[in-house]
Amino acid sequence: MLYLLIGGFIFVPFVMTVLAVWSRIARYTLHWLALLSFYMAGSIITAAVYRNIMLDTVLTTNIHNILMNPWFLAAGSYIGLYIPFRLLTGFWNSRHP
Repeated sequence: MLYLLIGGFIFVPFVMTVLAVWSRIARYTLHWLALLSFYMAGSIITAAVYRNIMLDTVLTTNIHNILMNPWFLAAGSYIGLYIPFRLLTGFWNSRHP
């Protein structure tokens, strides 16, 4: 399973880059998904910090509530693929003006 995750982390940004180079619609869709993911992850973290402040608990004891949230996992996973994708598209654009 670990090899599948590592392979996907390497392979998927390349596929995203090819899609973005070939299609403007795909490029804008990938950017909008990233924007949505950033806001989603930020909102989840903000709500968790607010909840910890209101309940007067320690963040480190409740960190698993944040990390096991399926919406946070989905948003974080996409952001984790989007960043290498942007780096690859930057290399592509600098080589092919």
